[in-house]
Amino acid sequence: MREKTIGIARGLYYYMYYPMWKKFFLELGTKVIVSPPTNKRIMDLGVAYSVDDICISVKVYHGHVKYLLDRNVDFIFVPRIVSEEKHKENCPKLLSLPDLIRDTFSIEESRILSPELYFNWNRAKTEEELFKIGVLLSNKTRKEIKSIIRKSLAFQKTYEYYLNRGYNTLELYPRLTNLKKLKPKKMKSGILIGIVGFPYDIYDGYLNASILDKLKKMGINYVVSNMLNYKLINRSYKFLNKDLFWHQSNVALKAGLYFLSSKDIDGVITISSFGCGLSAIYTKLLDIFNKERNKKPLIHLVIDEQTGEAGILTRLEAFLDLLKIRKGREIYV
Repeated sequence: MREKTIGIARGLYYYMYYPMWKKFFLELGTKVIVSPPTNKRIMDLGVAYSVDDICISVKVYHGHVKYLLDRNVDFIFVPRIVSEEKHKENCPKLLSLPDLIRDTFSIEESRILSPELYFNWNRAKTEEELFKIGVLLSNKTRKEIKSIIRKSLAFQKTYEYYLNRGYNTLELYPRLTNLKKLKPKKMKSGILIGIVGFPYDIYDGYLNASILDKLKKMGINYVVSNMLNYKLINRSYKFLNKDLFWHQSNVALKAGLYFLSSKDIDGVITISSFGCGLSAIYTKLLDIFNKERNKKPLIHLVIDEQTGEAGILTRLEAFLDLLKIRKGREIYV
């Protein structure tokens, strides 16, 4: 009997929950096919197949799905992640993602796997939705499927454990099979930058001109917002009267407040998509907080399909020069 193939687009929630998804589908006995890293062809496909008024990250996601459809995978996994924190919502466009993909590509209902998932609360609903997929894709018993679901959710927590210990998402994904062999990562001395944003904007190197790679080559240390333990930074910093309505905006905002308040962080970079209303809110709040408090070097990099590498690199180099001056280091031209 031929293995069923599950296509997972390398975009959006892939950069947050892929460890759990991979574990779940492999344990069920299916084959997981992930689209390649974003490239010009995938971005062009995404722009061509999506509407104009959505952010580049959602457009590129369309391109990744089209790539998988052209490879004739049996199923496309497009989960509807309803909430990641109690009383908090997610971006409306991400909530409607299964509907956008279904309508754009006229895919048969049975070919899209779109469970309604909740993270960090309402676990019973998440397990119920994943159980339905387990029954659809395998001949395993009820007990076996429930065990696979528990293992998958536990594996996601294991991944997040190491994420909080100095490794970023792109460092951990190739090592998912041997996470427990990793030791806590030690930071080298030198400039340390806090990078704030949604994981899919930060880790898609094609969209942001490979900022993380450039910083690494320049010998600059950095900490990405999703590497922080949200439970430890989830506070008001004597600045917020109440939380924002959206979970990912809260994560980015509170990570930014933490970085701006920390004496260990020399500067902060935010990376966001043009036209993203959620990002516009948290970046403005970071500006206000920084102006009132520490006046730490802070730069906002906004990306879209027109973003040029030269422009980002010029701004990045100027920002790093400022940090070096503040740290008392010489600059050689």
